[in-house]
Amino acid sequence: MAEHTTPTVLYQLIEVRLDGTLADFIASRRPAASWRAIAVELTEKTGVEVSAEIVRRWFADRIHVEVTVR
Repeated sequence: MAEHTTPTVLYQLIEVRLDGTLADFIASRRPAASWRAIAVELTEKTGVEVSAEIVRRWFADRIHVEVTVR
């Protein structure tokens, strides 16, 4: 969610049912897991059905991946 917007009710419900923040949950899984896999895991973990598309919309512009080659 953008800093200046209020999270949706769905976002808040999912976050309440997690052991941490939704942002931390996503960060621990992307980019290794697909949006679809993350949505399935969220649904299983929280009991709240969520689509891959909505999860992508919430986070696609917030993810920054750095790669270091040694």
